[in-house]
Amino acid sequence: MSCRLLILDDHLMLTQSLALLLAEQPDLEVAGQFGTGDALLAWLPTAGPAPADVLLLDLQLPAPDGLTLLPMLRRQWPALRILVFSTAATPELLTRVAEAGANGFVPKSADADQLLAAIRAVYEGQSVFPKSERKASVAPADSPLLQRLSVREREIVSLIRAGLTTRDIAEQLSLSEFTVSTHRRNIMHKLELHNVAVLVQFAHTHGL
Repeated sequence: MSCRLLILDDHLMLTQSLALLLAEQPDLEVAGQFGTGDALLAWLPTAGPAPADVLLLDLQLPAPDGLTLLPMLRRQWPALRILVFSTAATPELLTRVAEAGANGFVPKSADADQLLAAIRAVYEGQSVFPKSERKASVAPADSPLLQRLSVREREIVSLIRAGLTTRDIAEQLSLSEFTVSTHRRNIMHKLELHNVAVLVQFAHTHGL
């Protein structure tokens, strides 16, 4: 029996590439592709009591984003296994994803074999997280300053801490350099910081 998959990602080219990869696997079947959470939520009630086995979920979506969708999906479709496929696997983000009900997390930097292995493991009931990076709890997540940042902004802070340039970040997140620069300005303003060195120290202190 094949594993029926849903893909929720607003990057059409990536979704199409994933569908082609999965179509080559005899034990995997793509049952639906969606670009927004609203489209998925509208489709699920029409697809019967067991619409699919595994959902590949990107976190960076037009509202509602992935972190908002996770608990909703877990409550309404508890049998649906959810594998988050996103960027910037920070310890704090991994903890939030797990607590929201995901069955696993695979970074978009993973190769095809890693992704396929994670899909099959989640389908078989396993929990798949980068254990070396995940924390059981991350106290700094309660910081009022940290709460000012969106998921996307936290990703960018993590990548800045890793030493990536604006161009590197734009390429990794499929954004324009202008958009990344705007995010950087907004981050500095929200955190009331004035230079990158202090931002990197903030990221280190808060587990980003």
